[in-house]
Amino acid sequence: MLIWEEWMHRNNMAISYVIGFIAYAFVTYCAALFGEASTRPESFSANFLLLADITALFIAKRYWQNKPILFFSLLTPLLVISLWLVSTPLYFILASAGHVLTTALVFYFALEVKKFEERNTGLKYQAFVYGIGLLAFIGTGFMLSWVVSIISENDNISLMGQLFQSTAILLLISNSLFSEELNTHNVWDRSLLLVALFSLSTFVIVPFSLDSFFLINLMFFIASRVILKTKQFVMFNFFLAGLFTVVLVVEAVIRPSQLGLNESVELLFLVCLSLFLQHALLATERFQHSFEHSHVMLVTIDEQGRIVHASKGFLEAMNCVFEEVRGQNISHFLREDSASKLLKHAAQGHAHFYIPEIKLKTPSQQTLSLSLFADVVDDQDKHTQTIISLQDISDKLMLTQALSEEKELLEVTLSSIGDGVVCTDKQSRITYMNPVAEAVLAKLTKEVKGKPFSEVMPLFHEDTLEPIERVTDSCMRQRTTMGLPELTCIKNHLGLVFAIQDSISPIYSKSGEIIGSVMVFQDVTESRMMSKKMNHLAHHDALTGLPNRLLLQDRLAQACKRADRNQHSFAVIFIDLDKFKNINDSLGHDAGDQLLQEVAHRLNRGLRNCDTVARMGGDEFVILVDSIKARAHIHTVIEKVLSTCSGEYELKGIQLNVTLSAGIAVYPDDGINSEMLMKHADTAMYRAKKINKSNFQFYNPQLDKEVEQRIEREAELAQGLKHRQFEPYFQAIVNAKSFALEKLEMLARWKTQEKLKGPHEFINIAEEAGLMNKVTLQLLEKAMTSLVRWITTSVSLQLSINLTAEQLLDNDFLREFELLLDKYQIPPKNIELEITETSLIANLEDMRHSLEVLQDKGFSIAIDDFGTGYSSLTYLKHLKFNTLKIDKKFVDDLNFESEDDDLAVVIINMAKSLGVNTVAEGVEYCGQAKRLADAGCSQLQGYCFAKPMPIDAISNMVELGTVMSQIHRKMT
Repeated sequence: MLIWEEWMHRNNMAISYVIGFIAYAFVTYCAALFGEASTRPESFSANFLLLADITALFIAKRYWQNKPILFFSLLTPLLVISLWLVSTPLYFILASAGHVLTTALVFYFALEVKKFEERNTGLKYQAFVYGIGLLAFIGTGFMLSWVVSIISENDNISLMGQLFQSTAILLLISNSLFSEELNTHNVWDRSLLLVALFSLSTFVIVPFSLDSFFLINLMFFIASRVILKTKQFVMFNFFLAGLFTVVLVVEAVIRPSQLGLNESVELLFLVCLSLFLQHALLATERFQHSFEHSHVMLVTIDEQGRIVHASKGFLEAMNCVFEEVRGQNISHFLREDSASKLLKHAAQGHAHFYIPEIKLKTPSQQTLSLSLFADVVDDQDKHTQTIISLQDISDKLMLTQALSEEKELLEVTLSSIGDGVVCTDKQSRITYMNPVAEAVLAKLTKEVKGKPFSEVMPLFHEDTLEPIERVTDSCMRQRTTMGLPELTCIKNHLGLVFAIQDSISPIYSKSGEIIGSVMVFQDVTESRMMSKKMNHLAHHDALTGLPNRLLLQDRLAQACKRADRNQHSFAVIFIDLDKFKNINDSLGHDAGDQLLQEVAHRLNRGLRNCDTVARMGGDEFVILVDSIKARAHIHTVIEKVLSTCSGEYELKGIQLNVTLSAGIAVYPDDGINSEMLMKHADTAMYRAKKINKSNFQFYNPQLDKEVEQRIEREAELAQGLKHRQFEPYFQAIVNAKSFALEKLEMLARWKTQEKLKGPHEFINIAEEAGLMNKVTLQLLEKAMTSLVRWITTSVSLQLSINLTAEQLLDNDFLREFELLLDKYQIPPKNIELEITETSLIANLEDMRHSLEVLQDKGFSIAIDDFGTGYSSLTYLKHLKFNTLKIDKKFVDDLNFESEDDDLAVVIINMAKSLGVNTVAEGVEYCGQAKRLADAGCSQLQGYCFAKPMPIDAISNMVELGTVMSQIHRKMT
């Protein structure tokens, strides 16, 4: 079924040809048989073909109205040939061909009239068209009749009249067919039935006068428009055409010669006139109906400006009825300025004019913003009427205002934002730049508008200087937002370079079509410079400018990869400045920083470009010596480094001799990653410090064992503290003259299960492990329990305690020390605090203040190991102290033959001049004691008098008030 319907749809043209052909062929063949039966061909009437004509007209309306007239006329030769093949009389064939051509002409005429109506060409032009059509129909009828008379040798008068009659009927039918109102439903009402009955009643006139029948019905057809609506009027047109067809066909059968040629021409003329009058009436009615019921604001005014007609839209806008505005002057409803505009345009005599904006006042005093279109209708050079069309533009004005504000806001926004904005068209030509972009490019928009983007904004890569091209074209081609490449820069026409970043996006129209691109960018010149600086600071030491630990780790990792790939070795050298803390503390941090900068400069100067010097922090440096083939090369490098960096430095006008210690680890023998290499190099460096200053050591596995042993000793030391294994020992300090006991120096001992350890076995470990304060406090607490008893026997007895510079500057340690004295009620005058000369001068200013505070509290201060320091003795003038302890090596060097060369005697004399006591350490012989006593030494200490003793042994000496009588006897 579906296939059949599709086939029918595709072949409707062919089917219509067949139907039209069958209709003509059948009617013609029946007429021929009728003629032959009556033995007179002239009895044939062409009006018999009206049914075939109407059928062909219906087919043309259904299928051919959008096809050229040539398709319709193809029926003529097809019909002639077909009738000739069946031996139809020639007269019948020619009459049928004439009818087909007449039907085609009527169909074409009806189409043209319809087009003119749709174009609203006016009644004058339509009357002209109907006149031309009438002449064409009459001329065609005469021509066809003349041709038939020549070919068939028959009289053509009868055929000519019948052609005119058929043309009139077909015109009526076509008028109904092409009316838009024909297909409407429910058109039959009482009025239409009455006029149809009246037309039927005129049948009584047909026997007497056929032309009177046609005339009366056509006049009644025009008059019926008064009582019929449009739909009914069109249907009555169709009814009347059918009635005329029936009458003509019946008349052709009964009385073929009833209607003559003149009457047929009159009928054709009356039909054309009736149709024209119908169109005129319908056009006027449609215009009137459309005008009055239009929702558009329409108003018609006369020459005096009075309102003649008003549309529904105008009355609704004015909120009134027509009677309120009829006859009123239009200016009455306009504001004064708007009325002046209308009067000015009307006075200029233009047939058409437009006023963009006028103000209309309603009877309720509301004001409407409208635009005005006016058409002036001329009649004999007089302005008879003016049709005015008004359009409410309030929303348009609001939208315009909103768009203006939005545009202004957009311009202000684009001008206010800190980013640069550059817009282009589809050809990548500049269309807009905001002020930021203008400032960067040093050009105004009007100067660069229309120029290529690449010419106005030449982008390039900051590092490679390669141009970055066609970014706008790529963005629009890919229809996506694209970020600018990193390190993008731009150079303006002044030669200034700016670093920029951000993105470029396509611009879409409302229909989704790409109409250009927009680039939004930020000037990141300063931030990129700052980023580079921050990146440099993140990977370099701020003081020396050398790579820091982070960058060194990265380069070590890269060096490991290169070494694996190229099968070579590299070395890591860990360098530390000897005694840097003493220099930093004595001369200040500024001098220390200056020294580090100078050392960094010397390190860099002695290495290759492929090598790396990094500062780890403090006084520690690391050198990465890349691409080495033998250890001999490392020896050459490290010896060069040590010789270059060790030696004399001038800081703040003071000449210092600086030495370095270095540890070396080699890849891959000493480690396969950066962590292992750094650790092993550090271990080797500490070994170098212990063995010899200004020395270097290669890493070997034995060093790891030493480190492990040190860690074990630190753990044992912590356990010793936990089990209170540290015991104080005491050595007597006696009067140089009487050998009476005056002081006791507290010495540290570590009593383990295996043996008793001296200070040289654990003091350094305790200091490195940060346990020295705990060890000292444990020793003091044990000593204080006995000191309480001893000072009851000997009130002036002093306990001499060795403290480090760090402890004397550590407020927390001093606080705990004083709390311990308070706990045991020991006066500060019974305590003497010893500090070595080297520790004292390392931080002279801070130590001087601390010593003054302690002396103010009642403590005595002694300088131990005097004469072993490296600085000037002038510092003694600036310090407050009570005792100088002469180092043992000066006592051993005493010259018993001469007194002039003894440094111990010089120190004794200097102490006398300063008004302080002297204690000679390491006195082992009576001769030394006598010589020192004769030189004026205040107190003596050494094995000559007593060895270090535990608490129990020394208590007997103190409590019994023992005097070294045997020594005294020997010396006296």
